[in-house]
Amino acid sequence: MVACSSPERREANIEGKDMEFHITRFDSLFWNIDTTCVNRELQVLDSLHPEITRIYVEKVMLMGSIDSAMAAVEYKNFRNYPAVIDVYTSTQEAYQDMNVIEEELKLGLLRAQVFLPGLKLPKFYTHISFFNQNIIVGDGFISLSIDNYMGENYCFYDSIGIYSYLKRNMRREKIVSDYLTAMLCSEFLTKANGNLLDDMIYYGKILYCVSCMLPDEDESVIMGYTNEQMKWAEEHEKDLWGQLVETHMIFSENIIDKTKFLHDGPFTQPFGQDSPDRLGAYLGWQIVKSYMKNNQDVSIMQLLQETEGQKILKQSSYR
Repeated sequence: MVACSSPERREANIEGKDMEFHITRFDSLFWNIDTTCVNRELQVLDSLHPEITRIYVEKVMLMGSIDSAMAAVEYKNFRNYPAVIDVYTSTQEAYQDMNVIEEELKLGLLRAQVFLPGLKLPKFYTHISFFNQNIIVGDGFISLSIDNYMGENYCFYDSIGIYSYLKRNMRREKIVSDYLTAMLCSEFLTKANGNLLDDMIYYGKILYCVSCMLPDEDESVIMGYTNEQMKWAEEHEKDLWGQLVETHMIFSENIIDKTKFLHDGPFTQPFGQDSPDRLGAYLGWQIVKSYMKNNQDVSIMQLLQETEGQKILKQSSYR
């Protein structure tokens, strides 16, 4: 079922495989509630989609309990606010048709089931958070805030002061890989108190697995880089790794050091303002690629279950 036709990505044979799959548009369901009986409508919505309804209403939108008078008042105010109407209208227009996204995600999930036997797939939703809670991961579901994928030139992003380095990935092309990343991160958690190397390789494993599930996707999209940023990382890879090793930074357990190398930002601080962000994750991906290339007998499930970053580095023959 699994062959390695390329040293870069494992291949899953999904010929003849199919599944019933769709992304539930919770954003539309929530918006179309009858305002004359909000509490009853919320309870109906909760009975149909118990995974997400209370979390969204009570924890994300902070409207209070779905059974309370407060929720009814807050919902009506929400529906009548001009900016809310504008955001909802524009997102519904932009994502009126989700067929291509659903098909690409379905193929990724079919490959995931080949690579990860026994994986229980979550339900997939979309919601609107008004540029706040982008990804909601709960018991048996994952939801993306569709208003965070409107393209970097979307008028509201500038008006609320979203940083340019974040806007870069607020686009349609990131939806499928973000769903798969969230699924893998929720299923295979990193161990607490690891050093920078452990965390680099953890994110490298996730990136590698997503790339195998989306074999036709450009690596720059999966990484969340522009083509220019990807080229910069490739050209400076040797120097980046050399600096991390020489300074022993890879063994740091300091949360600030990890943040510099692994979190979103305008650049990766130790490497200068011309560098892209999250270079620690990028290097982790390259180590994992080398590890899987040189250990053909290791399955993707075994890769994800291996928590010792030092072991993976040693057996990767990464240079």
